Amino acid sequence: MTFLHKEGVNILREYSHHPSFVMLALGNELWGSIEKMKEFTDDFRKIAPKILYTFGSNYYLGYQGIKTGMDYFTTCRIGGEGWGKYNTHTRGSFSYADAYEGGMINHFYPNSSLNFDEACDKATVPVISHETGQFQTYPDFNEIKKYTGVLYPYNMEVFRKRLENAGMLDQAEEFHKASGMWSALLYKADIEMDLRTMNMAGFQLLDIQDYPGQGSAYVGIMDAFMDSKKIVSEEQWRQWCSPVVPLLISDKYCFSNSEHLKAKIKVANYSSGRFNDTEVYCQIKQNDKTKYFIVLGGFIREGLDSIGNIDIDLSRFKEPTCLTMELGFLDGTGMTQKGIGYNSYQIWVYPNENNTEQLKKGLIITHKITDEIGQKLLKGAKVLLMPDSTEFVKDQVGGLFMTDYWNYRMFKTICESNKKPVSPGTLGILTNPEHPIFNYFPTEMHTNWQWFPIIKESHPAILDNLGKEYRPIVQVIDNIERNHKLGLIFEFQIGKGKLLICMSDLEKTTKYPEGRAFYESVLRYMHSDKFCPNTHLSDINALKTLLQQKLENKNMDKLNNISQY
Repeated sequence: MTFLHKEGVNILREYSHHPSFVMLALGNELWGSIEKMKEFTDDFRKIAPKILYTFGSNYYLGYQGIKTGMDYFTTCRIGGEGWGKYNTHTRGSFSYADAYEGGMINHFYPNSSLNFDEACDKATVPVISHETGQFQTYPDFNEIKKYTGVLYPYNMEVFRKRLENAGMLDQAEEFHKASGMWSALLYKADIEMDLRTMNMAGFQLLDIQDYPGQGSAYVGIMDAFMDSKKIVSEEQWRQWCSPVVPLLISDKYCFSNSEHLKAKIKVANYSSGRFNDTEVYCQIKQNDKTKYFIVLGGFIREGLDSIGNIDIDLSRFKEPTCLTMELGFLDGTGMTQKGIGYNSYQIWVYPNENNTEQLKKGLIITHKITDEIGQKLLKGAKVLLMPDSTEFVKDQVGGLFMTDYWNYRMFKTICESNKKPVSPGTLGILTNPEHPIFNYFPTEMHTNWQWFPIIKESHPAILDNLGKEYRPIVQVIDNIERNHKLGLIFEFQIGKGKLLICMSDLEKTTKYPEGRAFYESVLRYMHSDKFCPNTHLSDINALKTLLQQKLENKNMDKLNNISQY
């Protein structure tokens, strides 16, 4: 303690005259004597009274709240909250050990309206969001060759070998891309929650590069060398992480065409300037063709400023479609300005018709496979199996919408020690957008907001025993510790029949337009001549044997990331 106090005094005497030195925290995620923390800051304030002090970034993980002697509060929460509550949170993502279902982004139906007003309005000092993000990306093993000095990434070689043993090394680059593109969208969501909060003083990312320690945390937008992972461009990142950001305020991203898209437009302006002659525009595109162009008000004030409202009739979109909404500024000539105040969002629109009951005709839809259904398959039936959670119970993981937080093994251990549910630990989906099962459900190769109800109702199956060459239609990317082959949707030919297995209860998703659309798209596929599984099984018992036979034990020994000679 004597050393730490002396170190603080020396830091202040040496550097506090510098104009960029404006704030000092005693450390990160500190515990211990609050009285001693106050004693330190009181002493330091006598030496450099113009600097702002706080006890520690996220001290006591925010549970102790604001104390006398703190000039600001860098934290993930304002005081404690009941388990399953989010009213004190100041960031959108957590580990499963620290918040129910890993926080607000993974828990609530996707929207661009959530914020942290409830927590920040209670604060008596400025609040900075602590370590926003921490969304994992599957590692890029091409990075290994970049290490040429005394450090060597033996941990990455271990992870690569595990993936090779699992028979999925050929998918490594796709895992990296799909999980990375989804993590970038999650970062956008988390950062924009900060920007939408009126009294949020700022946010702090947990670095923007990967961290090779603590079991290996691949949470960066850049790799450990500060090189871009090429999952998001600089221009894209600046859409939502910039001094001036136009914001869509909407309760959802997915609509039926019988609805109107009603939303607010705001601008987060922290550029230390006003825009007196600038107008905000809203443009909606379908396949790069403009469908709507709306000019909203100008004179953008500092801080979070409300610009106007939009109300768009969606009835013209007769087919399932993904629209792009662009928000930006017009200059004095009516031309769009480049490089400042530009942002974009994806909006999905689906027909309001409900054809699922009609499309179910001619198909067998079941939650359990029986001997009778097995016999019908042998004779040529088409079967959609949506197993309930009691089927293959040892051979499935939970449904996780966002990518796993920080590092799976570390927080698995913490959750188990604290008797909290363990995160499913997955990193989003990987699929082929050109597959005919998606003819009526536009998608990218990665997770996006329209997948929420499907994934939240899912319990992906472990398909390790199906052969290394087998690939599901919708694959769930597992973490680097387990490397399970996980299937959300997969299919088989059994005798003369065809079996499609969906590890999500699509009946429960139909209260959402995107859930109905996906269910219909699956049923249309099963009726089509494109439904031709290329993996043949002799009978239903062969499938049960593959899914229920003992899985190989996955080694999750601790990696200390230390090179020894």
